[in-house]
Amino acid sequence: MSSSDNLLKATLNRLGSRIGQKLTDSVAELVVIAQDAPEKFRAEWELFQEEVIEEANRLDNESNEEVSNNKNESKDSEFDSPQEKIDQIRAKVSALNSKLEEKS
Repeated sequence: MSSSDNLLKATLNRLGSRIGQKLTDSVAELVVIAQDAPEKFRAEWELFQEEVIEEANRLDNESNEEVSNNKNESKDSEFDSPQEKIDQIRAKVSALNSKLEEKS
């Protein structure tokens, strides 16, 4: 065999060896990722569920506060004079304007 044939065989052998090693390393990394994936997914799922429950509780509390405020306002407004009602509306508008200005 000539030296160019040996050089070609050696090149192919080394390329095959390197590709095989890289492939083995990649497969090992995928195995590790695949083993950790269910645990990571479970942890993320539990965190998501907690966030959803907290958000639902927050929305319930806001809804209950609004209902309570509306009931109190309607009870108070039954006995208020028209001028008192106008003053209450003005106060609410002023409070809303203040909130909007704070956010701007």
